[in-house]
Amino acid sequence: MMKNFLIFVIGGILGVVAGAGGMLIVFPYIFPPPQVNETVDNMVAEDVLLETHFREDSVGQDAGHWGRGSVKIYQARDGGIIVELQEDFEVGPGPNFWLYLNGAADVNNEDDFYADSEKVKLTKLKSFSGSQVYNIDSESYQQAKSLTIWCETFGQYIASANL
Repeated sequence: MMKNFLIFVIGGILGVVAGAGGMLIVFPYIFPPPQVNETVDNMVAEDVLLETHFREDSVGQDAGHWGRGSVKIYQARDGGIIVELQEDFEVGPGPNFWLYLNGAADVNNEDDFYADSEKVKLTKLKSFSGSQVYNIDSESYQQAKSLTIWCETFGQYIASANL
């Protein structure tokens, strides 16, 4: 009797852990955040400083961790910097994606990301696709050589664009 109860308890614990872990992985596929389709207003931005794109051939990308699309960097009228992910932007779904500025160029995988001691965590990604606008301070941008999308939950490289 005690053996059956112990098996039941262990099975229940394993079931809860497996279910929670499974939902963490499946949830972004079932309930992805909606596209925000933001654009930079001419009233807040002066000039396009840079046009670049997320590299699709990085060694750190695989079937579940990938990103692609164009990026525009604007000089804001208030002196800040505006990052606009363009309409063609897309990443594979996942939990807790963040944008980082890196002090190193050519960030291609987790090792490159961890090796960069000058990386700056910017903001959480708003959506897995579509145009999105983010404000960043000009000092962080001046030091940066790349923009990286990183999965905080699993410590996974998603995509990077040289600046």
